[in-house]
Amino acid sequence: MTLTKGVARPGTVGAAVGFLLGLLVLGPSLAPGYTLHYDLVFVPDLPLSARTLGTDGSVPRAVPNDLVVALLGLLLPGWLVQKLVLLGAFVIGGAGVGRLARSLPGAAAAAALWSWNPWVGERLGIGHWGYLVGAALLPWVLQGAARTDERRGRALLVASLTAAALGGSTPGVLAALVAGVTVLVAPRPPARRIRDIVLVGGVALLANAAWWWPFLRAASRSADAGGATAFASGADTPFGIVGSLLLGGGLWNDRTWFVERTTWPLATAALLAVALVLVLALRRREWWQGPLTRGATVAGCVGLLLAALAALPGGRGLVETVVVHVPGGGLLRDGQKFVVLWVLLLAVATAVVVDRAVERGLPRLPLVLAALWPVATLPSLAWGHAGAWGSVDYPPEVRTVSDRLAASGEAVAVFPWSTYRRHEWNDDRVVLDSWNRLLPQRVVSDDRLALRERTVAGEDPAAGRVTRSLADDGDTLAVLRSLGVRWVVVQLDQPAPPGTVPDLSGTQSSTVGDLAVHDLGPVTTSQPPPDGLRALGLLGTGLAVVGSIALALRSRRG
Repeated sequence: MTLTKGVARPGTVGAAVGFLLGLLVLGPSLAPGYTLHYDLVFVPDLPLSARTLGTDGSVPRAVPNDLVVALLGLLLPGWLVQKLVLLGAFVIGGAGVGRLARSLPGAAAAAALWSWNPWVGERLGIGHWGYLVGAALLPWVLQGAARTDERRGRALLVASLTAAALGGSTPGVLAALVAGVTVLVAPRPPARRIRDIVLVGGVALLANAAWWWPFLRAASRSADAGGATAFASGADTPFGIVGSLLLGGGLWNDRTWFVERTTWPLATAALLAVALVLVLALRRREWWQGPLTRGATVAGCVGLLLAALAALPGGRGLVETVVVHVPGGGLLRDGQKFVVLWVLLLAVATAVVVDRAVERGLPRLPLVLAALWPVATLPSLAWGHAGAWGSVDYPPEVRTVSDRLAASGEAVAVFPWSTYRRHEWNDDRVVLDSWNRLLPQRVVSDDRLALRERTVAGEDPAAGRVTRSLADDGDTLAVLRSLGVRWVVVQLDQPAPPGTVPDLSGTQSSTVGDLAVHDLGPVTTSQPPPDGLRALGLLGTGLAVVGSIALALRSRRG
C-alpha cells in the first residue's frame, strides 16, 4: 500500500489518533506516581540484577523487558518510564497501523480500532504491559514482511522483529508468527520465499535468545497441566467463546471483562460491525493478491484458531499435552493472547474498506461511523477502566526496608504466602507482589496463581518447598535456611490466614510501618553463582539489536 502525499501522512494521523485514544484509555494512570494492578508492577529503581539479566536460574518470564525498563530507569524516574511505555505503545501501534492505509480517514479508522478494542482493554486490565508493547510492533512487522523485495522492507522487518522481542516471550512469538506466515503465503518465487523464511527464522531466534536460551537452562519442574483449563479463553459476550474471540475479547480472567460486552445490544452491534468490515474487505479479488492483506488474513485465522483451540473438541487435551511435554509449550496455555492477530486483520480490513469509500467519494457519515464504532461499543474502557486505575506512591517504609535489605545482598522470603496483594495505600487494588522487583538479590515468594476454581502450581522449586512446608506444618524456617534465606519480610497490612506465615518467634525482628523484618541469622548455605552461560542469550539479543540498527542506517543511506 502506498502512502498519501501531502502535509499529513497516514502514519502521522495514526500516531495522533493512538496518542489521543491512549490519553483517554489510560486517564488517571498517567498522573505522577505508579499505576499498580495485577501484573502491572513498576518500582522506583528496578535493579540491574541476575534476575533482570536472566542469569539467576529462574524461569525468564520478564526477560528482557525488565532489563529494558531497568536501563531506562537509569535515566528517568520509574513512574515516568511506566507512563512513557504505556502511552508509547498506543502511539507506535497507531502509527504502524495508520501506515497500512492509503487515505487519512482510513488511517484514523484503523488506528481507532487498533487502539480501542477488547484485547487491549482486557490485557491492560490484567496488567500485561509487555503484551501491549509487543502488539504495537505487529503492524510494522506485517509491513516489513510484505516488502522483503525492497531493502527498506527487509530492514523494517529485522528492526520490528527485534524490537518486538524486547517485550518478552509472547511479543516475540507473536511477531515471528506474523512475519513467518506473511512471507510464507506471499506470491513470490520459491527461491525468494525460502530466503525470506530463513531471514525471519534467523532474526527471530537471535532476537528472542534473551528468554528462550535461559529458559532451556532453567531449573524448573514440569508445568501444571491444569493451566490449560485455567487459562483457556472465556465467553465475555452472549455469543460464546468463539463469538467473544471474533470480537477481540475472551480473556480467561473474568475480572477484566467489560460489562457492556455481556449485554446483547452493544455486543450485537459490535458483531455486525465486524462482519460488515470483513465482508466488504474480503469480497474483492485484489484483497487476496497482495502479500500484506493475504498475510494478515492467514495470520488472523491462525491466531483465532490458537485462541479457540482449548474450546474445540479434543483441543484442551492437546493443549495440556503440549504444555506439559513440549519445552516452551506453556506459551500456548493462555491462548487468548493470539487473538491480537485477528484484531490486526480487522484493522487492515478497516483501512481497506475506508480507503475504498474515500476513493469513491462516499459521504462522510459512513467514514465517521467506521472510526467511532469501536469506542461506541466499548465505552467503559475510557479513563482507566471507568476510573478503576490510578497513580500512587510507594510508602516510605517500602523504600527504607528495600534499601536496607539490598545493602545486605542476602536472600529474602516474603510473607504472608500469597502471589497477589491488596494495599490500602494502593486503594485495595489487586497487584502482584512487588518485592521481586524492589530487591536485587534472590527473593523467595509464592508463585502460584490462585483462581476462583483452582490454584495453578508455580514453577519455582524453592517456592514449592516452602508451599509444602506451610501446608504440612513443617519446619518452614529450616527450609528457608536450607535455601540460603536470611531475611523474612512479613507484610502486616495483609490478611494472614493459617498456613501463610511461619512461626517466627525467637527471631530478631524490627518493624517499619506495616513491614516486619525478621533475621534468621547468618547464612550457612551458599547460593549458586549466576549462570554465565545463560548470558549468551542476552548477547544474542544484543547482537540482533546492533544488527538491526546497522541495517536500518544502511538502508537509509541506500
